[in-house]
Amino acid sequence: MKRKEILKNQVDEILEISNKYPTLVLINLRKVPAQLQKNIRSKIPGFKKVVKKTVANRVLRNLGSKYSIDYPVMLILTDLTPYRVERILREETLPVAAKPGQIADRDIIIEETETNLPPGPSLSVLKQAGLDARVDKGKIKIAKTSTLVKAGQTITQTHVQALQLLGIKPFTIRASIAYAFDRSTEFYPQVFEIDSEKMYENILSNLSYGINLAVNSRYPNSSSIEMIVIGALNQAINLSTNSNYYSPMSIENIIYKNILMANNIKGDKQ
Repeated sequence: MKRKEILKNQVDEILEISNKYPTLVLINLRKVPAQLQKNIRSKIPGFKKVVKKTVANRVLRNLGSKYSIDYPVMLILTDLTPYRVERILREETLPVAAKPGQIADRDIIIEETETNLPPGPSLSVLKQAGLDARVDKGKIKIAKTSTLVKAGQTITQTHVQALQLLGIKPFTIRASIAYAFDRSTEFYPQVFEIDSEKMYENILSNLSYGINLAVNSRYPNSSSIEMIVIGALNQAINLSTNSNYYSPMSIENIIYKNILMANNIKGDKQ
């Protein structure tokens, strides 16, 4: 079978299956290890296939999208929304080792701990990396919690060797959505960079600001009416109390106010 026929068959297969699912997702596979790809396959329901850029681009064009890619992807057809797929990808991560020349995106902290490393060259490597390494009971011990590399610093070969000796993979890797399409809306990577928790906090903050504004401007709505009524009632009670205007709501305050005044006068005369 010729290459063009193979390509056409792959595209036709995907297009036929796409009729069964509302969402198409392309996951960027650059720098995504095989184990992580396997984990993603098991967590996301639907049709999943690793395809070349040519296949992916032809599928997109047939579905009416002008978006194109120039790297291999995992093409997913699923009943999940793009946001749900992205949430799964955020939760599915793999630890990865540090590399020489890499810039640390956060502090790499080595906790005080005992190791199974015997004394010898390993002790020198750990000390050269700046760790408080000592021999204790025939084994190497990290005697003090310390920062091996600070955020923004370059990781050296010595740092990498120390991390390897301690069996520490300080970073994590995850896959990300390159593009998603749900028949009516296109989703680009920038959309998924929004922090949902931060957005929720902003919504609550803006809601609170809106309610306060409505209450202070006496604008009644379902969220402000109760506080407006309570505020007006309190103002009425205070006005009645201060003007000694008797009412069921103010009489108790007026009596209490007059008792205080009487006690103050009595105290002054004594």
